[in-house]
Amino acid sequence: MKTQASIKFGQRIRELREVRGLSQEEASFNCGINRTFYGCLERGEKSATINTIEKLAIGFKVSLKELFDYE
Repeated sequence: MKTQASIKFGQRIRELREVRGLSQEEASFNCGINRTFYGCLERGEKSATINTIEKLAIGFKVSLKELFDYE
């Protein structure tokens, strides 16, 4: 279910991916996340667990604080 939080988080990871010039497939591989699930995260259709959030931060080489640096 889409929520404001999941939509904003999805926009943030899309922004991080696009700044790096990565496709969703490349980003999901770097983060160790299934490509289909990664796409759902970007669209705000799914919510990430703390384990997935950590994988995203590691994959994008950002701190957890930076990962959540959105308004």
